Amino acid sequence: MNTHTCKSLTLALVLIGMLTAGAGAAGVSSVKDVYDLMQKKKLSRTEEQQIAAYAVKRYKKADLSKAEHKALVEKTDDGGGYAAWFIKAKPGSKATIVADKNRQWPMRELANAGFFVAADKFPNFTSVHYRYTVDDFWFPPTKTRFGFESFPLGPMSQKQSGVPEGEIIDMGVYTAGKKFFPGTKRKWWVYVPKQYNKSSAAKLLVVNDGDRMSKGDGNFCIVMDNMVHAKKMPVTIGVFISPGETKAGARDNRSNEYDTCTPRYADFLEAEILPTVYAKYNVSKDAADHCIAGSSSGASCAFTAAWQRNDLFEKVISFVGSYADFRKYDDYPEYLGGKESKSEYGPYKTAHNYPGLIRKAPKKNIRVYLQDGCNDLDNQLGNWFKNNERMAAALAYSGYDYKFAIGGGMHSRNHGMSILPEIFEWIWAE
Repeated sequence: MNTHTCKSLTLALVLIGMLTAGAGAAGVSSVKDVYDLMQKKKLSRTEEQQIAAYAVKRYKKADLSKAEHKALVEKTDDGGGYAAWFIKAKPGSKATIVADKNRQWPMRELANAGFFVAADKFPNFTSVHYRYTVDDFWFPPTKTRFGFESFPLGPMSQKQSGVPEGEIIDMGVYTAGKKFFPGTKRKWWVYVPKQYNKSSAAKLLVVNDGDRMSKGDGNFCIVMDNMVHAKKMPVTIGVFISPGETKAGARDNRSNEYDTCTPRYADFLEAEILPTVYAKYNVSKDAADHCIAGSSSGASCAFTAAWQRNDLFEKVISFVGSYADFRKYDDYPEYLGGKESKSEYGPYKTAHNYPGLIRKAPKKNIRVYLQDGCNDLDNQLGNWFKNNERMAAALAYSGYDYKFAIGGGMHSRNHGMSILPEIFEWIWAE
């Protein structure tokens, strides 16, 4: 911004202070209240003060002139919600929220004081990628995405009376050896269904981001309890494993492990994790009896494990898979003068290459359940939903046994978890 704009903005901030001075937020205590007031053609001075005071209270000391703040969002019981945007700028400016899908929200200036606001109500399964604009200036898109999604959990995803619960065994913290991910530590758990009997070989399910997938409403273990009890899936030993950490609580090796399209992660499982499971439990060694699951990068990692080590895994469950291009701009072969990248990611580096590879490579024994939402991410790494569509189209073209479930959700595992019972039934069907 130029010097004139800065001086005008300083004046605007003074005016905002005058606008909110002594004004309580009485009458405006929620985003819905802001939305309701904004439906009026004209606001009273008191109503403008209340809206401004509410924004100042919510954002505390944030500088709203930099547009680095998030919209205020509030969910509703029907799965949708309200959103309100605020920005400070030169009085008399034209401020607008510009979003994907050709959507715009003109912002209203309060008391001609350079304090702008817009608000709207959104239904369930809505996603908004937005940017603040003031006159001809477009602010960088930081923290500028929100959405609403609500998926009910069916009976098979909830604890049921009379259904025996399996045991979830905390395996502690595993420190990786020197060959694959040296120096990393990770937590992991083993789930054993109540029906397990060592006289019969159980199936195997490995779940990436296991700390998240084995907890909360509708988690994998609850669904497995119900499904095994109902004989809708076979007795299955679950291995829930977290990504590696180089310092406690960091999960900082996740992308290195999950977004790397080489056999390294599957090799790590085979060499360092699964031997402990095989030694303690009677688990089938047949790849057709092995499934690997994940969400986001954990999902593309699951597909990589089956693609690169098809002798180890033949079944894949993929929630909102990150089949996107994580390669940096200066790390493309053509940028390097035609030479292939020698980074740890290998020749195909990231999972956006899979649709082309699936079409061209000899068919492998992979059965895959894809799930994604039409409101998934759309950013510089790619369009997640379109890339999942490309995956599904490639699998269909090459004659793979697959299923693609499309929902209205965003980049979350909520939809996938809600349909997990039917996924298990399909993935383990003979």
